[in-house]
Amino acid sequence: MRVSLLTLFSCILALQATAPCKAVAQEESARLISQLASRDRRAPKREALALLLKNRKAHLPQVRKAALEGDREIRMMALRLLAEIRDPQAARIAGESLGSDDVSIRRRAGSSLMILEDSTQLPGVIARLAIEDDTGALKSLIAAAGSSGKVEAAGSLRPFLRHANQSVRVNTAIALARLGSMEGLEAIREGLESADQQARREAVYGLGFFDGRKEEARAVAQEIIDNPAATWKGEAGISLLRLKLEDLPAKLKPLSEAAAAGHPRVQAWAIQEIAALKEDGAEAWLRQRALRNDALGRFAALKLLMKGAPEDAEK
Repeated sequence: MRVSLLTLFSCILALQATAPCKAVAQEESARLISQLASRDRRAPKREALALLLKNRKAHLPQVRKAALEGDREIRMMALRLLAEIRDPQAARIAGESLGSDDVSIRRRAGSSLMILEDSTQLPGVIARLAIEDDTGALKSLIAAAGSSGKVEAAGSLRPFLRHANQSVRVNTAIALARLGSMEGLEAIREGLESADQQARREAVYGLGFFDGRKEEARAVAQEIIDNPAATWKGEAGISLLRLKLEDLPAKLKPLSEAAAAGHPRVQAWAIQEIAALKEDGAEAWLRQRALRNDALGRFAALKLLMKGAPEDAEK
């Protein structure tokens, strides 16, 4: 087959241009990723995130690579970002990170799988549960197993209801409740009286998952809200709202009402849940809330950005 000199010359020029263009794109991706992972409060993180997500096709390969090969801060940021935007490769990458020598990476990998509510990596999560010696990483693994939706994971979780660490016991109770087993409510009750503030906070938040023992859980959460001296009222409010939503086929109206008044943590949680809704009107509500220039408006804008609507988020 004959090829004209002009065609051949054009092909050569195109091939020569590919490598420099690719290098420039990779350099830009690396710059944006570093800005996002930076602990410097002056770093323009929102702008970096908007640029990175505006052209996902160009930047995501580098984010995925960073999640596996970057330094600690970059890997942690990349793992979380991939989970938040529901990247198709996020679960696989998090699963590969469960065995990292760095405990911070293991913690983040487990929490990423929890966010994703993933079941594909469950065998790796269960295997790691048996050998994990870090409490934080253990809790993230338990949460990942609980969010997987696989009822058969309950058998691997039950032994941790007797763990020496109370926060681990509380997280196990929540994970079992997410899988439909209400047997851990007593561990939650014990956590509510704990001197360990983290365990207490987790226990208050965990009440919202006990829809199988709804009246008991509601009564405890309401008691916390009504007690002037009680702590973690925001978490108690979230639990009450979660229990209320369990019975409702349409959730936008009660969530939008909760996002407009009450405890700031309840409002933020409601906005987060609206962002995940498939219900008609949910995204329009989020856009409208993002127009308000306050902390929760900026949070709504961030959720829009993560959903892939940068033009709305910029407003």
